[in-house]
Amino acid sequence: MRLVLGNRHMIAAGGTEVHLLVLGEHLQRLGHEVVVYAPELGPFADHVRRRGVEIVANARELPEACDVVFSQDAIVVHDLAERFPGALHVFRVCGDVADFQLPPQVAGELDLIVALSDRYVRAAEACAVDVPVVRLRVPIDTDRLVPLGALHERPRRAVLLGNYLERDVAVTAAWSGAGLEVERIGGSVQSYDVATAVADADIVIAKARAALDAMACGRAVYVFDVFGGDGWVTPASYPALEADNFAGQATGRVLDGRALARDLEDYRPEMGTINRDLILQHHGARDHVIAFLAAIADRVPAARRDDVPLRELSRLTAMQWSWELTAREFRTMHWPLREHAAQSEQRAAAASGAADAAVREAQAARREAEAAAQAARAERDAAEERARALEARVAAAEAAAAARAEELAAMRATRAWRLAGSFWRVKDRLRRSG
Repeated sequence: MRLVLGNRHMIAAGGTEVHLLVLGEHLQRLGHEVVVYAPELGPFADHVRRRGVEIVANARELPEACDVVFSQDAIVVHDLAERFPGALHVFRVCGDVADFQLPPQVAGELDLIVALSDRYVRAAEACAVDVPVVRLRVPIDTDRLVPLGALHERPRRAVLLGNYLERDVAVTAAWSGAGLEVERIGGSVQSYDVATAVADADIVIAKARAALDAMACGRAVYVFDVFGGDGWVTPASYPALEADNFAGQATGRVLDGRALARDLEDYRPEMGTINRDLILQHHGARDHVIAFLAAIADRVPAARRDDVPLRELSRLTAMQWSWELTAREFRTMHWPLREHAAQSEQRAAAASGAADAAVREAQAARREAEAAAQAARAERDAAEERARALEARVAAAEAAAAARAEELAAMRATRAWRLAGSFWRVKDRLRRSG
């Protein structure tokens, strides 16, 4: 089967762009021919080519005929419908915010609509055009998006994954105070290797496909973005969040700084393994493509292809180059990841050593302070004892002096003391007269 996949641009990594890459790769692995059409190309288009999927910006470069057109927005849908009038035309609803994300309201232009959430099914069925809608799940490449490390018992690093930057300040303010390093990946900081980008993160804050990619990488995922937030992905919350396309509007919660801080306390390291299992059970890219092909099988007419051997050789060559690049990427990422892990452990050990040293220093200072306080108390007690002894001596001296004064007063009051006084006065006068 020959398919043309259309999107308005392939400039940066986003949900629609990554979807076409995953869909194109897995269609090719099942033997189908794929060309991606996007009027605006950029760095992500080069990444798509390196992965072995053909991509063009000019409609004149498209093949003369194809069996299926797969459009993702109303900007390219009409050009492709005109270019391939005999092909089955499938439209994927990628959003419900902008009008160009909805199916064109022209009867007879589309044959099938694909929606990857209940939210988008409702949007498609509310449109005026009467086109069958197929509900599938978001496909995730679980071969490339893999866990590259276990989560810490207490979270150390959180990554905001996505292109919407409006909630960075709120997350940083709520979580950096708990000791988390918070970083943005997306927007101006593009990364096509999500697994490596979140390898040393414990928590990923994201929405939509970014949340699912992080789950596949075995990270704890917190749904929060500019459009709203529902908190942690768990087995209990997954059905409602998946039905809502992880858009942050499934639970009716309004997350402020206090709610973010409270939710952080519910983090558990086993969340990463559980999230990976949820992706493997529900979002395998191969399963998605098989379901997609089954949905269109009865609608695509059989066609002769006299050049099948040559086209098959071209497909196999593209796939071989894609896997060679994959092997090279894994080889080149191996040692940097080991070095990064070693550096992270060294930083953690250094921080732990510094903390231990600070604790020991504080304990020594406390012991010195306690010893000084004990010595001061002993000196105070001795001084108080000396003061009490001195007070006792003073009291004794005062008592003795009072006793002597009383004795002297008593002696002076006797007749003998008075006669003795008279004798000494007479004797003194006789001495002076003689």
